Amino acid sequence: MTAGAHLLRLAALLAVARGLQLDTAFVLSQPTHGLSAAGKAACLRGNIQVTASANNTKLALQSPAGQPDLTQTTVDMATAGVHYAALVGGGPTHVTGTFQLYAELCVPADPVAARKVQTLQFLNHGGTLDHTYWDFAPGYSYVDAAAAAGYATFNYDRLGYGLSDHPDPNQVVQAALQREMAHQMVGVLREATIGGFRIKNVVGVGHSAGSALIMAIVGKYPADLDALILTGISTSIEGIMVAQVAFNLIPAALDPSGRFNGLDKGYLTQGAVAQDFQFPFYRYPDFDPTIFRKQFDTRQTTVFGELLTFGGVIAPQPAYTGPVDVVLGQQDYIFCQANCSYPTNQAQTFVDALFPASQGKSTFLQANSGHLIAQHYTARDGFAHSLHFLKRNRL
Repeated sequence: MTAGAHLLRLAALLAVARGLQLDTAFVLSQPTHGLSAAGKAACLRGNIQVTASANNTKLALQSPAGQPDLTQTTVDMATAGVHYAALVGGGPTHVTGTFQLYAELCVPADPVAARKVQTLQFLNHGGTLDHTYWDFAPGYSYVDAAAAAGYATFNYDRLGYGLSDHPDPNQVVQAALQREMAHQMVGVLREATIGGFRIKNVVGVGHSAGSALIMAIVGKYPADLDALILTGISTSIEGIMVAQVAFNLIPAALDPSGRFNGLDKGYLTQGAVAQDFQFPFYRYPDFDPTIFRKQFDTRQTTVFGELLTFGGVIAPQPAYTGPVDVVLGQQDYIFCQANCSYPTNQAQTFVDALFPASQGKSTFLQANSGHLIAQHYTARDGFAHSLHFLKRNRL
């Protein structure tokens, strides 16, 4: 393709993005238009206001005064015989508010394909990540892969992450409120007309903590989502605490980059050594060092408020009958201690145990991959599997 032809194609794709409209109760402030990482999707980006209420858990937990305080909390959480979540958990506390969230709506850049979209995928990132996990770089973008297969995606930063609001990290940013906010957004999207077409199906797609949230949604609202794609999660939790220690968490406000200056010290991120990121997230040498460095340099925050309360909203879902796909990196340390085939396929164990009534179960162990399956060389294999799962279930 000549330079002139390339510029003409780029102009045409941007025209699709500028023409993208979201006919819903959402009002996007400061909207922008652009393309996904490899230009397969035209995207509308901006901030939305979401009002929600939830019965959070009153946590006997304060933001750390500094690094020694946080390090001791990490030790306390890893102490033998201590169930830390129960130790600091109290009764319910009602939380309500209106919060600003950053969101991206993307449709196939091909106008003909965009008009045929019937299924939207509701994407949810993991801890210390943000919306960029799903659209990271050419070849490492689930948004691109989904658009090429004819799907729309709704991708956002959860409360307390990325470009979204950062309220109290202990008492407000918890699983119950995240679930109610997600439920509000799914409800709006189910009634949406996007670029002139009506959404018929909404599929929940999560990674790690984002998968836990997707499960929490259908646990309370089973009719919200027509199918689930859960990645980076299993019933094997033995590696979680070791991984958390390996993270070498620091108050994000103390990160030398200065990216998190001004945040409450209850917002945490991995330490400033790249190995703190590699151990729990990546399998060497099965990743591009440039991608690894970009992910490390753009890492985000997490909070104990969310991490300590997900256990209260996740449980087996015997009432959910929709299709469920579970994808794990074969060498995921956090949820498999680096061997997701031991003692059996952990993805299959997970889907059978938590979704016994699901019609259309599917699993995939992505070869040569750690926890961040979207940032390994084999990322496209995982993408292709999940998109085939949707096609097979007529979604």
